[in-house]
Amino acid sequence: MTVVPPFQTGLEAPAIAALLPHGPRIPVVAGARASFGHRRAVPVTLVRPSPALLALHAACVDALEAAGAVIADQRHIRTGYRPHASDQRSAALAPGDHASLTELALVERAPGSRRRVAARIPLA
Repeated sequence: MTVVPPFQTGLEAPAIAALLPHGPRIPVVAGARASFGHRRAVPVTLVRPSPALLALHAACVDALEAAGAVIADQRHIRTGYRPHASDQRSAALAPGDHASLTELALVERAPGSRRRVAARIPLA
């Protein structure tokens, strides 16, 4: 599930992980299906926003920006944040599914390369 859109920073993964909140697990409920991306080619399931999820998003964005990270697409943060889970090859959330966020994963995505989980931050 995307909590913060892609960002750039000169910090290494452990330093970024240290900035992010280590709060409680957050229950989520899947909402409607949608398509994201400039060509609407990325299938996603929207996640119903909850106060806890929105607070986690805001805390992550605030911490990253305070540390100098640049979130390229400002339209998709704070009031423009649309919580969602991108479909994966092996699974996708269906509308009405219940899940729980148990950790934050910091994913590196260098141009022309595969995504790599650089750090995991457990939620209590």
